[in-house]
Amino acid sequence: MNEHLILLTLFVYVLAGVVKGAIGIGFPTAAIAFSALFLDARAAISLVVIPMILINAWQIYRSGNVIAIWIKNQALILSMVAMILLFSFFAAALSIKALTFTLGLITGGFAVVSLWKKMPRISNKHNLLAQVVAGLFSGMLGGIAAIWAPPIVMYLSARQVDTEEFVQTVGLMLFIGSIVLFIGYWQVGIVSRENALLSLSLIIPALIGFTIGERVRTRLGTEMFRKCMLGFFLLMGLNLIRRAYFM
Repeated sequence: MNEHLILLTLFVYVLAGVVKGAIGIGFPTAAIAFSALFLDARAAISLVVIPMILINAWQIYRSGNVIAIWIKNQALILSMVAMILLFSFFAAALSIKALTFTLGLITGGFAVVSLWKKMPRISNKHNLLAQVVAGLFSGMLGGIAAIWAPPIVMYLSARQVDTEEFVQTVGLMLFIGSIVLFIGYWQVGIVSRENALLSLSLIIPALIGFTIGERVRTRLGTEMFRKCMLGFFLLMGLNLIRRAYFM
């Protein structure tokens, strides 16, 4: 990777960190969607895994309450982990065109789902089934494309959890899922020693962005900032689909 691409990648990870700090989610979505504008989709995915582990570990440390979140969402987490591990072994076999198209669908879908305010509420009676279904779908997406926020966002929105619990739950799930994804991607060669070193260096700009994002959240209405970011995600998703179509 030349100096120009390295600088662009550093900027992307600052920006992705800002998104994560401001709305609590969206780090891999932003990092991959932006990086895939100048890198191929597989290279963009290979770089995000290690920063994703560390930045979510930092988010867990900041939010706390890990044991209570684990107990409340065991079915969601375990089903997600199983599917991430399974589908990570298929990711290397996908073509760049298929992977770019998948990323576009996931990124655009993430924006559409997150902008959809009126989610039907999931009752306690159906909560276990909803956790398993959300975990299976998020794990499938995570294993293939390293983005598994959309089903989790849908589930938590339907459960109508408060902001603090939302951030805590997402942080824990992304942290656990990222470790499993790293193991799977290392085994199939998507993450190698060479790109792992570059990936590790990206945690610094990501944490800088995360700190900026937290400050932005205190000064700007979170909902307005969230809508702006999700609107941009939608444009990025559509652009990735366009790129895949003309490959």
